[in-house]
Amino acid sequence: MAARRWSALSVVAVGVLALTGCAFGGGGSDSGIPHDAASGGQTLAELRESFESIPGITVSDIAGGDKPNVKGNTGYAIGLEVEPGFAIADGAALVDFVVSSVWSVREGYMPNARIDIRVRTSSSGGFDVGAAAAQAGWVRDSTSSPKPYSTAAIDLMEDKDQGASNRERLGSWPGDVPEVPTGVTVQE
Repeated sequence: MAARRWSALSVVAVGVLALTGCAFGGGGSDSGIPHDAASGGQTLAELRESFESIPGITVSDIAGGDKPNVKGNTGYAIGLEVEPGFAIADGAALVDFVVSSVWSVREGYMPNARIDIRVRTSSSGGFDVGAAAAQAGWVRDSTSSPKPYSTAAIDLMEDKDQGASNRERLGSWPGDVPEVPTGVTVQE
């Protein structure tokens, strides 16, 4: 029984290491992916502050900038919560701001695979971040509908049409720090 348990734990540990690029020769500084820019952009702490300066928005999670995985992919996942009493008024502006802000982070590795955006709201009307991303031109279309929790995946892979278009739109990394937009949220 103990041998089976250790065997299962070993498989889980190897899986986690492989996913993070820490095993089997994955990624690293020799992967050719830019990282830790000497100047320009902003820090992760500044990114969080800018998101939370939007009335009614709280950051629940920021993950990314880590060493490339075994496939050489890097990215970010941003979790935002809309506080009770607030609703998203301009979803396209919110998505534009999140994507441009993430692209401007100079710490860690440049995202080369995708930026995931998750939004949770208690608003009675819900919110569809996928539809907002489509409206803003970051994804081709969205078939979801407004709900309390929604997601969008912004492709950054240069070998895919949408990813190449998104990378061209973003320009060089790290990008300029965008201005915090106004009118993104409204009080209900």
